[in-house]
Amino acid sequence: MSQRSLTQLLISQKTALVARRFTARAARLFKSAGYTNAQRAPLRVLKTAPDGMTQAELAASLQISEPTLSRRVARLLADGLISKQRRPGDGRANTIKLEPRGYQALEQSEAMAARDRDILFQGLSQEELDIALKVLSLLAARIAAPLNGALNEDAQPDEEEDADA
Repeated sequence: MSQRSLTQLLISQKTALVARRFTARAARLFKSAGYTNAQRAPLRVLKTAPDGMTQAELAASLQISEPTLSRRVARLLADGLISKQRRPGDGRANTIKLEPRGYQALEQSEAMAARDRDILFQGLSQEELDIALKVLSLLAARIAAPLNGALNEDAQPDEEEDADA
């Protein structure tokens, strides 16, 4: 195995490990506030939609199914963090909005998350963070792209594309 292949393998393994650990850490962090990271996600999206969203729009933006979102919405409604009202002109759809209590819960959890990120990224320069972000963004885009024969043994990356990576 070449050094490049070994490094690529190690990066893919470390990325998966870091993603799992970030998720687990967030779960522990937000458990103290009484919410999971999954419950916070709809609040973050609704914060960007002051007029609210339908449940279908919210599910699509979170890339989860409507039944999965329904359970989260029920909990957030019970806690008074969001509201749900019939959409004018469409009796079948509901508009879900972030309520003041939801803004407050989100702001508190975001402050906790920011402090935790400061701890995790301590000692890294802005240049190092920028490079990490560039690499992760590129990988995220390429992973999201269709395979289109990428697994074909004859397919070789362009030298120019390879140089960017």
